[in-house]
Amino acid sequence: MAMYPLALLPVVTIVEGHARLAPAGYGESTQTGTVAQAIASWVHQGAAWIHVVDQDAVDGKPANHRHIVSSGAHLQYSGVVHDDATLADALATGASRVVIDGTDRDWAAVAVQAHGDRLAVGLDIRQPDAFELGAELEHAGCQRFVVTDVAHAHHWKHGDRHLLAEFCDMTRRPVMARGGIGHLGDLHALHELVPNGLDGIILDDALYDGAFTYAEAVAAGADRFDMFFWGPPQ
Repeated sequence: MAMYPLALLPVVTIVEGHARLAPAGYGESTQTGTVAQAIASWVHQGAAWIHVVDQDAVDGKPANHRHIVSSGAHLQYSGVVHDDATLADALATGASRVVIDGTDRDWAAVAVQAHGDRLAVGLDIRQPDAFELGAELEHAGCQRFVVTDVAHAHHWKHGDRHLLAEFCDMTRRPVMARGGIGHLGDLHALHELVPNGLDGIILDDALYDGAFTYAEAVAAGADRFDMFFWGPPQ
């Protein structure tokens, strides 16, 4: 049986230079540490890629670029990256990939042309022009999309999941789903979209709240997917 590529990325959220550490086993994460310690805690559990969210930048505060250091994993940085200055700062962190805001279409088109697979475009699946914007930026050279549903309930479930499926069918580029996983059942449901082009799932609160462990998330698709397709840093 052919194995589809699928990466599971735990989230490390930076607030004032600190982040929650991965739970040591079953149960809720109660400890915080430096960003390097938080990243290392997920590397220890087998994560080859980690999605780093600079929450201070998202909230309009000074960014935490100086705190972002590699600790044996590829990092995918997400903050507020929407112009040349914020992109340059994000790239300077050494992150393997940077998620940019595609709202400014002209700027985003130039950025993806210049940086290729180093960038992914972040989209809210519920914004009215999400599909149009995705098609336009794919034509411009976008190599990957990170798609989020900001709905407060039923995230990626039942009627919502068809939006992600339709986006995957629309684009020829790999798509990553951000968040919305509360239980292993939610992860299983997203697995069904991997043949449509979904090749990454970002895991956040469920891992920290004790809903399941990272090892359980990997095991949930181990017989169908190549979880190490992207590979660890060389």
